[in-house]
Amino acid sequence: MTKSQPLNILLVMADQMTPFLLDACGHQGARMKHLSALTDRGVQFTNAYTSSPICAPARAGFMTGLHTSTTGCFDNGDPFPSYIPTFAHYLANAGYETVLSGKMHFIGADQLHGFQRRLNTDLYPAGFLWSYPMLPEDDPQAMAFDFAPQYQPQNVGPGWSKELQYDEETQFRALEYLRHAPDRRWMLTVSFTNPHPPYRVPQKYWEIYKDADLPPPEYGPDMEQSYSDFDRAFLRWYGLDRTPLSDPAQILQARRAFAALSHYVDDKLGELLDVLDEKGLRDNTMVIFTADHGEMLGEKGLIQKRSFYEWSARIPMVIDMPGSAAAKVDTPVSLLDLPATIVDLAGQDLVRPMQGRSLIPALTGGELDKVPVIAEYHGEGIMRPSFMVRLGDWKMIYSYGTPHQLFNLADDPMEQVNRAGDADAGAAEARLLDEITGGQFDLETIEAEVWARLPQKQLVNAAMAASRTTWDHVPKQDVMTGYVRS
Repeated sequence: MTKSQPLNILLVMADQMTPFLLDACGHQGARMKHLSALTDRGVQFTNAYTSSPICAPARAGFMTGLHTSTTGCFDNGDPFPSYIPTFAHYLANAGYETVLSGKMHFIGADQLHGFQRRLNTDLYPAGFLWSYPMLPEDDPQAMAFDFAPQYQPQNVGPGWSKELQYDEETQFRALEYLRHAPDRRWMLTVSFTNPHPPYRVPQKYWEIYKDADLPPPEYGPDMEQSYSDFDRAFLRWYGLDRTPLSDPAQILQARRAFAALSHYVDDKLGELLDVLDEKGLRDNTMVIFTADHGEMLGEKGLIQKRSFYEWSARIPMVIDMPGSAAAKVDTPVSLLDLPATIVDLAGQDLVRPMQGRSLIPALTGGELDKVPVIAEYHGEGIMRPSFMVRLGDWKMIYSYGTPHQLFNLADDPMEQVNRAGDADAGAAEARLLDEITGGQFDLETIEAEVWARLPQKQLVNAAMAASRTTWDHVPKQDVMTGYVRS
């Protein structure tokens, strides 16, 4: 592959998919035969991290290659500026047709951010609706963020949901696009909302996993004593201080549903690859599979994302580039690296430096430099600057104004021993702390901005509700040309 030989790009993204329950990532859990086949012929990044463990900020980073604090997209009710170039803008300038099918959780009036077309609307609202501080328990809005019921047995199992309906439409539109792919270069992003809760599962997938023997979460008897202020904030945010999920059977049921829905997404991946093969496109198409962030699924007594622990922060990432050899890369990488890689593949010069780096060296038999991998979370539920830094075996979790945590993942992969203050870890601690507090990030400004924009967004929300206006994307569908009319 050279920059003078551009490839088509098919990028498939799952939502809230931790690699730690996927057999394709070396773990007991979902049977992912299509993702496994992709890893057999592509490059698997075994230590890939989200740029933010929450949907909209992660996807803003994924589109732009920039840190959360750079895009200013702090929570699921935040936009990022339309003037920031995305990989879709660069690809359009390189002559690609850029198309999105599925979820991207763009907030604000710009619902394209460089894509030439969106084949369907988004699953979630485009307004500033999901921007909240930590709410009092008696606030009616607080119940909207009580996620614990989604993991309780009565709400987990066979059934149907709007989320499944959305993924079916996303897949249909994507398959039809591939069957009629243009002659010029194209980039198609297919973004599913599963295995994100609710854990309603099509019957045939539930039958596969309803009795599956899946590993239980690691949750020691003294785990609650080791919680940081960051953890405790999210225990309240999730409602786990009111409705705990302490029964192992509850989490097992949720893990079975997660595995079933991951299997469902894997079958969707297989169908997309089958069409590439049928159309003779596989040999000139780069295929990327990843997720926006992970899911705790009971690890450390936590659920959902919004955490920097491994189950929430780690993501699957596989890239199959024609002409590249199969490999496993253990060097930590970031979701921010994907847009830099895509732009590099297209041979475009950056007008604004990205904070991710191109993975092309790893795809062409070379090695990646070991650089700090950073994730951020500043918004809902915590409302202060919070970071994760991974460099080599060391990982730091930092929340402004509270004690930080330091883990050596080689010795302690379950993050049970906080090495902060340990003399033997002093050099690593100082190095990672400097990444956060050494001037790269203006922590006081981030905290002030997180709070300052809330009343502004709430005023806009009220005005849009009063005027009945919305930014939600309405796709153009020409029903007169899709079927027989003459």
